[in-house]
Amino acid sequence: MSPKFARLCDRLTRTTRFPDFSKTLIALAAAGALSPAWADDAERLKALEQKLDQSLATIAAMQKQLDELEHRGAPAAIAPQAAAAPIASAASAPANLDARVEKVEDSLAQIEAASTIAAQADRGLPIHGFADVKYGVRNTEAADIEHRGYRGTSVGTFDLYMTPEISPQVKALVELAFEYDDSGELGVDAERTQLGYVFGDYLTVWAGRFHTPYGYWNTAFHHGAQLQTALTRPQFLDFEDSGGVLPAHSVGFWATGSQDTGLGRVGYDLYVVNGDRLQQGELDFQAIGDSDTNTGIGFRSNLAVAGTGLTLGVHGLTQKVAGANESGSATGRVLLDMLGGYATYETDDWEAMSEYYSFRNDDLAGGTGRHDSSAWYAQVGYNLNDQFTPYVRYERAALNAADPYFSLQQSGASYRRTIAGVRYNLTPKAALKAELMRGTVTGTPGTPSSLELQYAIRF
Repeated sequence: MSPKFARLCDRLTRTTRFPDFSKTLIALAAAGALSPAWADDAERLKALEQKLDQSLATIAAMQKQLDELEHRGAPAAIAPQAAAAPIASAASAPANLDARVEKVEDSLAQIEAASTIAAQADRGLPIHGFADVKYGVRNTEAADIEHRGYRGTSVGTFDLYMTPEISPQVKALVELAFEYDDSGELGVDAERTQLGYVFGDYLTVWAGRFHTPYGYWNTAFHHGAQLQTALTRPQFLDFEDSGGVLPAHSVGFWATGSQDTGLGRVGYDLYVVNGDRLQQGELDFQAIGDSDTNTGIGFRSNLAVAGTGLTLGVHGLTQKVAGANESGSATGRVLLDMLGGYATYETDDWEAMSEYYSFRNDDLAGGTGRHDSSAWYAQVGYNLNDQFTPYVRYERAALNAADPYFSLQQSGASYRRTIAGVRYNLTPKAALKAELMRGTVTGTPGTPSSLELQYAIRF
């Protein structure tokens, strides 16, 4: 047998996913009939497959006679009954067969690429996710539900996210979170449902529900606990139903992009979203329409300084927020104005981040005027041998009690707390964490403190 022909047949047999398909390709290689246009010619493929048995018999006969030719070292005629006319012609001139094999090999690269794509498509939509389990002990001094004492094990958020590959320009992200509330009821939320279009690195436009792009933490770490070094989020940056005082999610439109410059990579975010409202003392981002037309507008801009690991950014948000407290005994309407900045520093060893938020909110209903508030945190961690990362964090929120935006929220009180913890990476996708917390909450007796352990994975 011709070495090139043998090599080609072996390659076809080993690399093609479907047995019937590989047999057809071998028959085509022998006949020299394969062309680059074949992959898109479904009708021709169907007809060729119908002649599969005859083609395979032809190849067997051809291989036998070629072996005889090579053994004798001289040309010989192939018996007419052994092969069809095209194959007899190829066998009578081995050089022509080699040329045909080379042509087929050129086409095979395209076929293998198409086969790889088909293999990926057959696997369906990739699904990834996160899960975690916690054990915690919290003191019993506090009276409110957010800081009430407890001891025991709890199932954290089971999070699934999907990123359908529609085209290089058309993007999508869907995230579903399954979690238990304080009463033990299981809830399901579509935490993110984003549909996007990519114009280039300089601009991607998203529409739908997304994490509001302010600061660093809210978009860097979502509902998957394994991603963040710490066990907990900063309290004032927690999700709306977990004690946060800012709109962690938004529904609307978001434009984002970045560009390299002489100083480093400059990024930006601009968004226009449904305004939030206060329902039973919690922020509601209005997923099905802006009922009070209080549109929210915000921005974020940052610079990743070249060669340093340092990123500096500024952010702002404004919108009107109206609603009632948890019991419905008080209502209000406020113009929320937030402006702040943040910085992160990341190297192989160090992880440091800090965010600052300044509020100047106007009371639009109660006549109490403008109220200033602030909130910030700073966290530092050091990576030891790629497995242990001890970290510390300090948080401080000075929230004006006369400001209806905060006073109507269940978690709108001023607080401060200190956190120390350690993370241990079992693998790049699994981590154990231990975290101590101690702090104070204005208007709450005692000193809330806790010890929590967590096992978090991603897949």
